[in-house]
Amino acid sequence: MTVKVTDKIDQESYDKIVQLLVEYNSSKTQQFGNEINKPIEIIARNEMNEIVGGLYGRSLWGTLEIKTFVVKTENRNEGIGRKLINDAEKKAKNRNCRFISLDTFSFQAPEFYEKLGFKKIGTETDFPKGFEKYYYRKKLDA
Repeated sequence: MTVKVTDKIDQESYDKIVQLLVEYNSSKTQQFGNEINKPIEIIARNEMNEIVGGLYGRSLWGTLEIKTFVVKTENRNEGIGRKLINDAEKKAKNRNCRFISLDTFSFQAPEFYEKLGFKKIGTETDFPKGFEKYYYRKKLDA
């Protein structure tokens, strides 16, 4: 056996690793076969068609998982973030998701998520050093 360690991602290898994980997970989650498991992209643009914010994630096994979410610093407090999260919530409900989940760092905007009804379900301390990483979940109404 050989093991290669690198900081450059080989797309072919990455795709194979993802395929192996999907195959394994599928073998253990057959009861979720009817769930809508798809990626999501929501992009906000200004009048000049410049990106001012966006959200990426996926619905998986009845939960919409937000993986990346940001609003440009100069466009914060304009309601853009709330709009993006609300659109994600609508899409999650259309996909029959029961929850939305995400994680954020203590120096980001945990209060923002709490205002939108997310509940903190976990904390990882000293990550990054001197800060915390919070895990949030929101139960969606039927």
